[in-house]
Amino acid sequence: MRWRDALDLLNEIKMGITNFKGKKVLFADDAAFIRNLVKKTLEVIGITDVKEAADGRQALAALQTANYDLVISDLHMPEMDGIELLREVRADERMWRMPFLMLTSDMDAENVKTAAELDESGYLTKPFRGDPLIDKVTEILQKK
Repeated sequence: MRWRDALDLLNEIKMGITNFKGKKVLFADDAAFIRNLVKKTLEVIGITDVKEAADGRQALAALQTANYDLVISDLHMPEMDGIELLREVRADERMWRMPFLMLTSDMDAENVKTAAELDESGYLTKPFRGDPLIDKVTEILQKK
């Protein structure tokens, strides 16, 4: 394959990927390596403005000082878990419609039911590769 052909192919691939440059995401997870993994994955679709929080309380504080296009939260965190954070977001008239993606390794039926009742925008189980996360974030942000 010639250099020009390879460049054209790369541009076609890039055009097929939705670019969300300028979108702001808040990501809460108590594991720093997961925060880094998600942050790097979001960069693939142009999201470079990712605020990190190590727990729900930090995430809630960040939500009260800035606007975000999407919240991604782990379910199990110290201080305030993802369900409590989702409850707080849905109870606040400024944020009640904010897209919210829950990540968890826990498929407990009660947690899934509670998150659905609180109107989460999506639920993704860990471990995951980048593709399902990209697909879910793309789906959520395109609806917004």
